[in-house]
Amino acid sequence: MYLGADIKREILLFAFIFLVLGPVPIMSIHRHQENKTTSAAAAFALLLPEEISGWKESRPDEVYGRENIFDYMDGAGEIYLAYDFQFVFVREYVRANSPSLMVEIYQMSSSEDAFGVFTQDLDGNEVNLGQDALYAAGLLRFWKDKIFVRIMADKETAEIKPVIMKLGEIIVAASPQEGIRPSLISAVPSAGLRPKTLRYFHTLISLNSHYFLAGENVLNLSSDTQVVLTQYEKEKSRARLLLVAYRSPNQAEAANKQFVKIYLKDKALPEGKVQSNKLEDGQFAGILRRNRFLIIVLDAEALPLAEWLFEETSQKLEEEN
Repeated sequence: MYLGADIKREILLFAFIFLVLGPVPIMSIHRHQENKTTSAAAAFALLLPEEISGWKESRPDEVYGRENIFDYMDGAGEIYLAYDFQFVFVREYVRANSPSLMVEIYQMSSSEDAFGVFTQDLDGNEVNLGQDALYAAGLLRFWKDKIFVRIMADKETAEIKPVIMKLGEIIVAASPQEGIRPSLISAVPSAGLRPKTLRYFHTLISLNSHYFLAGENVLNLSSDTQVVLTQYEKEKSRARLLLVAYRSPNQAEAANKQFVKIYLKDKALPEGKVQSNKLEDGQFAGILRRNRFLIIVLDAEALPLAEWLFEETSQKLEEEN
């Protein structure tokens, strides 16, 4: 039976929307397992073209879940497991005498985590694709709704870049719904913010990948915590801001006491009191608890910048809540 282009497009769109928005089980599919596919993998397989500008599928598509992500990638798998990652769909394209192309579509359980994975690496030039997108040296990264996508070439060429962009456009066009950014980032002051340094995550593994705070989990970070880490430059002075949201004020208070004891080597002050010390390197660090939130300033080159960050972030938290 012949299906017109419009009908095919509707079928693909329906399949992709079902995948992104509907209930999808976590998959653990090994590359050598035969006849093991799901509606999710099938939807992505239908979504992507078998051939594009001469590049063709080189082998059967692969799907990796939480249990076997390290079969596909080594240490980098920890980055995705630190979020509520569901699975990654992988397709490779090849063309004679040309660089190969790899498409990775990561299904997350929430748009907030899709955004978070995207922020793990913000190097590159911004492009108008998805909700945020970056391109550099043959690597395109973007997120939209509950998916995070990486499309990469073995080698960048003038001919292959348009193909990478076209594949990205195909994926974006089939996902019409916009995702929600984490509400916590709205509490981050905008003045002096260095946008390329903003990170959103949950656990100690992610924090350590960007900033080593201590040899132990002094902030009691877990999958239940929400964290924003970023850098500021204001009035020729720099500092880092670490904003942590806990499920309850009691959890925030416990983490506050532990941080002050281990990192600042002091005794915690009551809620609402800024506690800051000048460290051995001459820079300032401090903490302020507001209900279930911890505002932490690190590596502040000047005390006025630290004080400004505490004040501005505290005010934004009050406005948001």
